[in-house]
Amino acid sequence: LYTGAIDNAPNDNLRDLVINVSASLLSIPLVFLLYDYTNSRIASQMSKHLSANITDKLNSIMLGLVDLLRSMMNVRGKLTLDSLNKMLIMRASAISGRLNIRPSYIEDMRTLHNDLDQILYRSGTSNVLTTTQVQVLTSLAREMLHLINENKFRGNKKLSAHYIESIMTKITDWLESDAVAGLLMAQHLAENPGENTADNKKTYKK
Repeated sequence: LYTGAIDNAPNDNLRDLVINVSASLLSIPLVFLLYDYTNSRIASQMSKHLSANITDKLNSIMLGLVDLLRSMMNVRGKLTLDSLNKMLIMRASAISGRLNIRPSYIEDMRTLHNDLDQILYRSGTSNVLTTTQVQVLTSLAREMLHLINENKFRGNKKLSAHYIESIMTKITDWLESDAVAGLLMAQHLAENPGENTADNKKTYKK
């Protein structure tokens, strides 16, 4: 239109009109493209920040859960990557004889469960976690709830040991499904080896 107006317009008024129309036809798509590009960049940055935030929160929950399980199972000594690996492969038969589940531990477990539920809800609205990660975390939350209810209503040690074994399996699945989480866990344990005894009670706050 611009070229045609410059070369073939019969008068100045018509030429100016056609030039303005051609400019509009060019500028409108450019504005939309710029708008989409800007939105895409902003959404990408928000997604990265949200993903990092959720990863940090999940790592904190996993560390809290590991420490809580060690207290329930009366596992003593420093929490290192090696001791964590040994604990995570323990079977229910070995766990049952070590269990000492205090009411305060169940309250701590409930707090961690609620925190995990909130993260799963947030990830469902933002699509930050993969389908596999959501499945693993959902299964973990379910096993945590089973352990909470078992000790609220019956307190059967064998069933509790079974649920703890399942929880530790889900923690392993999580670390395997998220390489970043696994690296962060290993780094944290290398930098901050913790002490844990049966009397070292911790309360986890939101």
